[in-house]
Amino acid sequence: MVESLDIFKGIPLFQDCTSPELQKLAAVCQKVRARAGEEIFAAGAAGDALYVIREGQVAVIKLALKEIAEEVVADLGPGEIFGEMALFGKETRSATIRAMTDVRLFRIKREYFEKLMDEDHELALKIYRRINMILTDRLRETTDRLAIANRIIRAASQNR
Repeated sequence: MVESLDIFKGIPLFQDCTSPELQKLAAVCQKVRARAGEEIFAAGAAGDALYVIREGQVAVIKLALKEIAEEVVADLGPGEIFGEMALFGKETRSATIRAMTDVRLFRIKREYFEKLMDEDHELALKIYRRINMILTDRLRETTDRLAIANRIIRAASQNR
């Protein structure tokens, strides 16, 4: 447990949490491993958990060109999260996550997360604020990438 608490303190999602709060989080986390090349979950699968990368790298993959080709839209590493949308709804996974290297992850199932958030409103506020900040940063990055892609498309269509 102590090893996990030390690791949790370095994870941005948990950086505002006290040691007792980290103990509560550690109690609901499952340790998961995946080998390089292994799919952690596929787009379209039922979403039931958030993952925190402890060690290694994963790729966030979307299907492109009418589901013919894969497009890596992001690489995530230690301390980063994925699958967070599963905590807020029962929608299917929006992307495939594949291990680029051997990875060690913490998995927090939605049912355990919801129970913990219902029991400790102060902890819930801290976690929801952090998730909001992470999602806001990702949205900003996506918007920037979309603007660049639009410029490229306009330039290409003008040069025809």
